[in-house]
Amino acid sequence: MRTIKQLYNSDQRKQCIIDATEQHVLTKGFHKASMSEIAKSAGLSVGQIYRYFSHKDEIICALVEQFTQQRLQFMPSFLDKNNWLDRHFSEDDQENHNIRVMHSEIQAEAARNPVIAKICIESHQRLQCHAVSIMQSRYPKMDRQEAVARIEMLVTLTEGLLARWEYQPRPFSKEMQQIYNLTLDAILPD
Repeated sequence: MRTIKQLYNSDQRKQCIIDATEQHVLTKGFHKASMSEIAKSAGLSVGQIYRYFSHKDEIICALVEQFTQQRLQFMPSFLDKNNWLDRHFSEDDQENHNIRVMHSEIQAEAARNPVIAKICIESHQRLQCHAVSIMQSRYPKMDRQEAVARIEMLVTLTEGLLARWEYQPRPFSKEMQQIYNLTLDAILPD
């Protein structure tokens, strides 16, 4: 049986590998992020990485899980329409840039890799279930199908904004803000 210290060290090493992978993915993408570069950045050998993850897909799955956990924590704020556009899409700082790049990389990898596609579908289902729970607690008369439809529209709007980030002039024009606010009023009722 492993001790608490061994489990802690194991979790730390796994996180180092995940962090190193994320940094390489952000600069090179999943396909160009080699295991040897990841190992070097994590301060491990390639062989040591394989003690924690049996292959690169497992590391990508761990990244998706980490990304999912962050989104689950962020969900209540995301479903609050007050100043939604400004709160989520006006800043072009490094953190938002990294989120956009990682989102795009995960989606691209899911389109090519059925293992990653499966975990992305599972992630989407968990996020949707959590969002439905929040929506139904805020709007008790809203049934599940309506909550799902509203959430899917909000996700579609969000993913469109992420995909078109470079084409959206900032600050948003008054006209653009009005259209987004009308859309958000339809998706997230008062």
